[in-house]
Amino acid sequence: MSSGKVIDADGHIIERAEELRRYLKAPFNKRGGPLTASEPWDRDLQDTLPHDQTIFPRAPRAEDWLRIMDRYDIEQAFLYPTSTGNVSRIREPDYAVALCEAYNDYVYDHYAKVSDRLKPIAVIPPQDAERAAVEMRRAVTQLGYRAAVVRTTGLRLPLGHKFYDPIYREAERLNCAIAVHGTNGAEELASGGFETFTEVHMVSFPVGIFVQFSNMIFHGVPERFPKLRLAFLEIGCTWLPYWLDRMDEHWEKRGKIETPHLTRRPSDCVKQRPIYFSLESEETLLAETFRYLGDDHFLYATDIPHWDSEFPNNLRVAQSRKDLSDETKKKLLYDNARALYAL
Repeated sequence: MSSGKVIDADGHIIERAEELRRYLKAPFNKRGGPLTASEPWDRDLQDTLPHDQTIFPRAPRAEDWLRIMDRYDIEQAFLYPTSTGNVSRIREPDYAVALCEAYNDYVYDHYAKVSDRLKPIAVIPPQDAERAAVEMRRAVTQLGYRAAVVRTTGLRLPLGHKFYDPIYREAERLNCAIAVHGTNGAEELASGGFETFTEVHMVSFPVGIFVQFSNMIFHGVPERFPKLRLAFLEIGCTWLPYWLDRMDEHWEKRGKIETPHLTRRPSDCVKQRPIYFSLESEETLLAETFRYLGDDHFLYATDIPHWDSEFPNNLRVAQSRKDLSDETKKKLLYDNARALYAL
């Protein structure tokens, strides 16, 4: 099938712990137990998800990714961590730094070196912003990475805090995007009392993005770093009109005193800065959201190989929606990803 060029703005690597462990420097290569925090949920729902493993396996290697991309005419795939994204929950800064270095080398060898169509995203340690900037610089200048990722949970301070300015300053200088990626976090993200993963997953992902997005916009990260490209991933995008209306109201009433770094309405800030959001192709109000914010801000993602990935159907739906113009589809499927990742 072919309906124009496609870039996957957010696929995933499933790390093999023993392979990754070999990249850890001493003394952390002798560390016991899991490399990052684990969770007590059956994501694969008694081995029933994902439904069709003939399309993609649960833990695709580089060769699997390339086969999928060839079959569905995907030009490039930007690959985010899975378990290693939880580096934000690690309490030992030195270990967090070492794990990020190990992961970035590991995925370079196992994915980036196999094909230049596979684009790993750098992991950085948010526990130490100065060392995070150093590792990001190495990942960009030595390994060729185009973005770095931070999860929404485990952070000691929200992402709009000036503590993280060394990261944003260096990312802007390097022309490197920063992606804020949704995740679970039951106790931290208002879902600690739930008894099913359905509820935890449904609530935690958007709540985490709402928290970090709101804090970053209100505290002027895009205003203080106007060339910094930001992405907010994995909760869809049709929440934006409601949430930005609510943010605008609070800014109009309280912003002059409480958020002085944001000198215009949050919605205008987002419309006019290089800020991106991954979409879900079956969201009912996509067309209305694009009219509200402009269609330059949205990205297509396969989310391969996670249990809730809707690929390849989500690609077919995005290509065939009658309420979107061909020009808009081209932006969603290709042009906006090129802009985010500065290709």
